Amino acid sequence: MIEFEGVHKRYAGGQNGLLDINFVIQRGEMVFVTGHSGAGKSTLIKLIALLEGTSRGQVRVDGQVLGSLRRSAAQQHRRTLGMVFQDYRLLHRQSIFDNVALPLRIAGWTQADIDKRVRAVLDLVGLGARAFDTPLMLSGGEQQRVGIARALAPRPALIIADEPTGNLDPKLATDIMQLFISLMQAGTTVVVASHDLHLIQRVKKRVLVLDKGRLIDDFRPEPAA
Repeated sequence: MIEFEGVHKRYAGGQNGLLDINFVIQRGEMVFVTGHSGAGKSTLIKLIALLEGTSRGQVRVDGQVLGSLRRSAAQQHRRTLGMVFQDYRLLHRQSIFDNVALPLRIAGWTQADIDKRVRAVLDLVGLGARAFDTPLMLSGGEQQRVGIARALAPRPALIIADEPTGNLDPKLATDIMQLFISLMQAGTTVVVASHDLHLIQRVKKRVLVLDKGRLIDDFRPEPAA
């Protein structure tokens, strides 16, 4: 599903974001990306989403070399992903319902199907009763859950999340991870950037460890006996 081959990312100021990154993530796999602040986690997520391009090397997603995509194809690639951002990226003047419905409207879903799907995913993240509030009426943790609901709404084959539990209490963070696990079990590929080592250890999935832009470990927990 995802392949990084000799990927380097160097920013205009001369700072290295990633250095010679190589890995493969299979379809239907759940993988954490972790490391200290500045290790390159967010950069890696942005490259998968094609929010940034590589300086050298190739990123392939579902067989496509992302660096070779034209603008329209790049936009289509982003629409096929479920993206959960650390800073929510919600439309503050729109209702929670409309925020979650946005990718479905862009994809051309009928209003009846939108109504049904939005209510289902809001219930899934525990916000069914808040559908017609605006984001500013919600706590930070609730806004993060809206972002997760929006990512889940189009039933994407790939979900990428940048610190999706950073503003959640431990119980809710665990619930959200269980939701991601259930999506993985249903065949969705899930990539989560997180610095929460305790949560990562509890979930017991594959972990890519970054340090100063380098991939220093690719830990795969032993399957349960």
